[in-house]
Amino acid sequence: MKKLIVLMVLSLFVCGVTKATTAGDIFGYVHDTNGKGLPGVEISSKDDCKVCSEKTTGSGSYYLSLSVGNYKIKYEKEGYQTQNSDINLLKNERKSIEIVVMVANPIPIN
Repeated sequence: MKKLIVLMVLSLFVCGVTKATTAGDIFGYVHDTNGKGLPGVEISSKDDCKVCSEKTTGSGSYYLSLSVGNYKIKYEKEGYQTQNSDINLLKNERKSIEIVVMVANPIPIN
């Protein structure tokens, strides 16, 4: 019975710690140079421990839930120049990243 109680208390503690480190969300839009939403842009965030990624929707919007910490956000799509943003998320923070504009790579002339 003691082991069961200890296990339950430990489970509650782990859930509480996990909940406490959840910072919130980042969200925004990715557009091309004509102001049109850019679908299929790979958005990845990297901290000290893991990498999270998501792709933009048809309208160029995205949403990522992250933990408390500092992140380097990378925006990548084939045919476009990679963009980067550095952010810091605090506990329960929702952060809107200004519109990211992806510039097409120049077409090489042979």
